[in-house]
This record gives sequence, C-alpha cells and structure tokens, in this order.
Amino acid sequence: MNKYAIVIPSFNDWDCLNLLIPKIDEFLKNQDVEVNILIVNDASTVKNNLSFKNISHIKKIEVLNLKNNVKAQIAIASGLSYLRKEKFDGGIIVMDGDGQDNPKYILDIIKETQKNPNTTIVLNRTKREDELLFLIFYQLYLFFSFFMTFKYLKYGVYTYLHSSSLDEAFSTNDIYLAYPASLAKHFKNKNSISTERKKRIIGESKNSYFALTYYALKIIAVFRKQVLINSSAYILLSFLFSGLQIFSLIFLCITTFLIAFNILIFSIANRINKLYKTNNTSSNIENIKKLI
Repeated sequence: MNKYAIVIPSFNDWDCLNLLIPKIDEFLKNQDVEVNILIVNDASTVKNNLSFKNISHIKKIEVLNLKNNVKAQIAIASGLSYLRKEKFDGGIIVMDGDGQDNPKYILDIIKETQKNPNTTIVLNRTKREDELLFLIFYQLYLFFSFFMTFKYLKYGVYTYLHSSSLDEAFSTNDIYLAYPASLAKHFKNKNSISTERKKRIIGESKNSYFALTYYALKIIAVFRKQVLINSSAYILLSFLFSGLQIFSLIFLCITTFLIAFNILIFSIANRINKLYKTNNTSSNIENIKKLI
C-alpha cells in the first residue's frame, strides 16, 4: 500500500480547512492508499476551530504549530523539514489550504505515482478563476520572469515529491525563498498534470498585490545566478544597439534597471539565507497536535 503525506500551510484559514479536508477524504474513497495530513499552522491569530467527525479515508490529521509567523513558503519548508526529521517514507503532496488547489487532482497524483513513486510532479495551471487585473499582472509576471530566468513556471505549491527527494530539496536554502521555484531548479525531470485554479472555498484572499510582488521576486531570486548572467548579456546587447555609446539613454536606463534589480534579488536571497542558513526550522516549532 502506497503511503502519502499531504502538507498544507495555513494562516487563519480554519474555516477553509473544515471544508477542504472532508472533500479530500471523499476523493480518497475506494483508493488503496494510506494518507496522512500535516497542517502547518503559521502562528495563526484566529483560534483553531477544526472539527472532523466523519473522516473515514484519511488515517491521521496533525497540526504542526509554529511559534512565529513565517509566511507560506517557509511554513511549507517547515513541514517538509519535520517529515524529513521524522524519517517519513512515502509520497508528499503539498497544496494550499484555501481550496484554490482542487483536491480532485490528488487522484491523478496517486495514479501517476503508482507507476513511479519517486517521480516529481507539478500541477500546471491552465485556467485561473481570478479577476481581470490579477490575470493581466500574472501574465506580465510570467513574461518578465521568463525574460530574466529562462524559466516558465505556471505552477504553484500544488506539487508532489517523494521523501527520498527531500535531501536534494534541502541541499540549498532556495526552498525557503520559494518552494515551487526550488523544485524547478533542483529537479529537471518532472511530470506535469494540467489543472484549473479555483476560487477560495470561503472568504477573501489575504494576499495584497505588494505581498504577491514580493513573492514573485523571491521566485526569481531562486535563479539569481542565471539572472545575473542574462542581465550581463542584455546590458551588452543594449550597448551594441545604442551604437557603442556609453551615455546613450537606452543603454543607461537598461543598465541602471538591471543593476538595481540584481541588487534587489540578491539582497532578498541573502536575507533569507541569513535567517535559515542552518537549514533548520525546528526551533520555530511550538508543538504538534493530533486531531484524528
């Protein structure tokens, strides 16, 4: 029997989880698998009101409580680090807890990994149920990030990797910057499943455009060395197209922007590296509580 752990980071999303986890349980009906759920409570300020009375297909649900709020990416890394230290042996599914990651695709993950449990799987978003302004900015981000990194990342945290891949995932601190980008960097051979990204089950998103922009910068920062190489090439090209004129307006604008951008993303990466240079988040774990 294949064994899976579903890692779900959460900050004040108890109402969503009360709806999401029974859906997961329902989709697991008739599946010959053992599934545990690890909710990473990112120092929520709203009291935990989780209550599961009719769960019959999920073997265990635990809440890993963090002392300090560290945001979703580091919360995910905290959950994965915990499983690694506990020597969990099996498949690991990471997903958001607000319902935007459709739980029905867990069945596709299970089907795919029954062929090869050690594969890494990403769920590409072919359709998003978001407002027009967000979709416009999202497409601009995809273009800009590809321009800077040569990576086209259309997937988020909804992914699968095997526990045997955790050592490689934690071989650098990139996982603390942006978990999906770290998968793209460390695991070249990945399978993909096409999905749609749903709306939240309940309530409004807590993410501001500023927070989303900062997250986008952290994704790009994972590939900072490639960004530096690409930026150098773009500066050279702009110099050539400006007629070899150092004081050309186009050359100066492009050079100034790219230098400032590289300083920014290297600064972001350096800050995260200083905070988590030991690859150890255990000091931020308050306790772990079993719900079922």
